[in-house]
Amino acid sequence: MTKHRPFYTLILCLLMSAQSVWAGGDAASGKQKVESCNACHGADGNSLIPSNPKLAGQGERYLLKQLKNVQTGEREIAMMVGQLDHFNDQDLADIAAFYAAQTQTHSFSEEKWVNLGREIYRNGNPDRGIPSCTGCHGPSGTGNAPAGFPML
Repeated sequence: MTKHRPFYTLILCLLMSAQSVWAGGDAASGKQKVESCNACHGADGNSLIPSNPKLAGQGERYLLKQLKNVQTGEREIAMMVGQLDHFNDQDLADIAAFYAAQTQTHSFSEEKWVNLGREIYRNGNPDRGIPSCTGCHGPSGTGNAPAGFPML
């Protein structure tokens, strides 16, 4: 084991530096680039429109991956077609950093839907092949940023 320690140290350092390259945006610059996003996602990433996702507080790495996937067409969202075409990789990293730095507000729903959601979140729905959400998003829905799973 001691013989391989330098190798493992090198691998760990490479992985840590890759993480910083992956999500190296500047939130202040990102704030200047999200003006066209505000109508759907809100000025701080907290959309008031229930069908639009809240981007505030999501992991920077997750946001950057999703922005790139939308831009390349790997993730198809009709409302987003063309919205990211004029941004380069640094722009997307800045936008991801901006939204990640914001605080997500909580929404409110009818109690019956909250209870149903809680049940599905904790136990899934085996009859429909829906797994529990806790495995990826954690028991409290805070997500798993290193693994790329968003906060719910």
